[in-house]
Amino acid sequence: MGKLEKVLELIEAGKSIEEISREIGVPPSEVEGMIKILESMGYIQVIETGDSACEACPLKSICPGSCIKFKGKLYQLSFKVSRAHR
Repeated sequence: MGKLEKVLELIEAGKSIEEISREIGVPPSEVEGMIKILESMGYIQVIETGDSACEACPLKSICPGSCIKFKGKLYQLSFKVSRAHR
């Protein structure tokens, strides 16, 4: 398995950039570069945070709307990857 595939697998598992960095043995800046490559290839999508993020949140129907404002980036697998896993 190549590093990009491993990064994709770890993102799917919900790992942070720091956790991915430790697991594959590369600096966090290199992980960020790999994430940008995966994003440009359509394998992952950046989840926008802020008020609009609440609209896309799967918990919005049960959430009181008082989430902590996250100041980082979140990633999710794209439809392209979801189809490949089937």
